[in-house]
Amino acid sequence: MTHTRARYRRATVAIGAALILTAAPIATPPAYADSDVAAFMIGSTGGLYKKTGGQTVRVHGQQVSSPGGGLTAIRYTNGNSTAYAIGVHGGLVRSTTTGGDAVGGVTTVGPYGLAPPGAPVSAAGYNVFFVSSFGAVFHKTDQNASQPQQITGSIAPPGAAVAAIPGPIPGVAFVGTDGALRVVRSISTGIWTTSLASPPNFATPGAPIAAVSTAAGYVTGLDGRIWRVGLNGGALPDPWTPTAVAGVGAAPAGAHLSAVQFSGGPAIVMFAGHDGAIWATSNVSGAWHEPTAATAAGVAVAGQPIAATIHGDHIHGDWCGTNWVREIRLPKPRVPVDPDPEPWNAEFSSFGAWNIQPGAHVVSFVR
Repeated sequence: MTHTRARYRRATVAIGAALILTAAPIATPPAYADSDVAAFMIGSTGGLYKKTGGQTVRVHGQQVSSPGGGLTAIRYTNGNSTAYAIGVHGGLVRSTTTGGDAVGGVTTVGPYGLAPPGAPVSAAGYNVFFVSSFGAVFHKTDQNASQPQQITGSIAPPGAAVAAIPGPIPGVAFVGTDGALRVVRSISTGIWTTSLASPPNFATPGAPIAAVSTAAGYVTGLDGRIWRVGLNGGALPDPWTPTAVAGVGAAPAGAHLSAVQFSGGPAIVMFAGHDGAIWATSNVSGAWHEPTAATAAGVAVAGQPIAATIHGDHIHGDWCGTNWVREIRLPKPRVPVDPDPEPWNAEFSSFGAWNIQPGAHVVSFVR
C-alpha cells in the first residue's frame, strides 16, 4: 500500500487573466481506506469487481462486459443496487446486489447487437442511458421490465459517452458527431426533445461529460480546456453560457471528468492529467482556479475515468491505475486565507488486485 499527500509548487497560469498558484512537496499522510463507499468496475477478464475499503473481489463468475467496459449503478433506498453495462453480445445487461454486496448473476434486458460491447452507460435516479451501434441514444427505466427505447435519431458516434442528468425530469447529455453538446429531456411519457447546448466543434465527438445537475455539466474541449455548461435544454445562445474551469491544455482532449458539488457549497472537478496524476480544481473562492495535482504523477492512466462521490465532509475518489485499484480522500475545499488555491491535503492509497484493467470505467456510491 502506498500513500501520498499533495501540496503544490508555485506556477503562473492563465484563464482569461493570470492566476498565481502554489504547490509544496509530497508528504506521507495517514492510511486511507473507506469501507462505506462501494466501487464497481469491469476487470481484464470481463468480470464484475467490487471494492470497499482495501478489499477488491470478483462479484460472481459470469462475464459481464468487455475488459474495463462502461458501467453504471442504481442504488435503492433499502441499500440494494443494480449495476448496468453493455454485454459482450452488445445487449444491455444488469447485475443486482443486496445490501451493497453484489450477489446475483447477469440478466440481459435488451436485444443483442444493440450497442458496442463495453460502451459507456450512465444512470440518474431510475433512468439508464447509452448510445447504440448506429449512434442513437437509448433509454431504459429500472422501474419496470421494459426493453430499452430509442429516444433520438443517429446523431452521436456509435457507443458514445453519455451523462444522465440528475433531477426529477429524466435527461441525458452527450457530444454529437458534429462536436456539439446536446441535451435530451423527457417532456411527457414516451416523448423526448433534443436541444443544442453548444455550437459545433465544441468538444471531441462522443467525449465524456460529467453532469452534476441541470445547471452544471462539465466537458473537456478540443483544446484541453475544461468547460462548465448548463444542461437545462434551453435554446442557444442562452442558457448554455460556458464558463472556463481550466485553460488550454489543462486536460487531455476528450478526458473523462468527475464532478461533485456540496449542498450549498463549492463544486469540484477531478481528472487524470497528462502526467497520470489526479488533478482537481474548485470554485470555493467564487471563481475557478487552474487545476493542481492532488497526487504524484503516474498513479492513473491519463484521461481515463475516475469516480467521485461526496461522503460526509470530504470527496471520495476511485479509479483503476496500472495494476492497482486506487482511492483518494479530498477534504471539502475551504476558502483560502490568501489568493492561492487551497492545498488538497489528499489521502491516497493503492490496493493490489488481480485482473483489474488499467483505466477501466468505475462507478461508486456510499453504501
